[in-house]
Amino acid sequence: MRDDSMETGSPGQPGGKHPPVSTIEDVITFRLQRLVAIGDRAGNHWSERLFDLTINEWRLLALVKGRAPARAGEMAELLYMDKSQLSRVIKALQKKGLIRNTPDPNDGRAVALMPTAKGKRLYSAMMEEVLRGNERVLAPLTEEEVAFFDDILGRLIAHSQALLEARLGQK
Repeated sequence: MRDDSMETGSPGQPGGKHPPVSTIEDVITFRLQRLVAIGDRAGNHWSERLFDLTINEWRLLALVKGRAPARAGEMAELLYMDKSQLSRVIKALQKKGLIRNTPDPNDGRAVALMPTAKGKRLYSAMMEEVLRGNERVLAPLTEEEVAFFDDILGRLIAHSQALLEARLGQK
């Protein structure tokens, strides 16, 4: 069953919201993907050079720090990462002494992830660099524009997540 309330029409048709498109480079989702790719490339550069972590290792460490005790399945969903890829990232962080396994307080049979003291210190140092980098990215925007963009981004993420879940038959 389709939910027509989520559709707005096509470009050039009544109700269409997308700006004019000449090539794929004009498509908003393509442009967003380019922004993410630029951020990933820059992030990999500084995270590996300054902290000896890949961007995926950094993201997992940050999520584990923020959600500890964190279950691997939940982390895979948040990162849109398959379980085998996530397993490699977990092993790398464990080998570096940044996260550890602990019994899940909600399910004694399951394992959860926790940051180590070393992981927490590295997280703090890296988060300072992330925030400095984000300030550079946001530099051309006013504070009001950043707040507006943040709100729009949150709504787009929530809406896109709902569309994905509907498409996959979840929830």
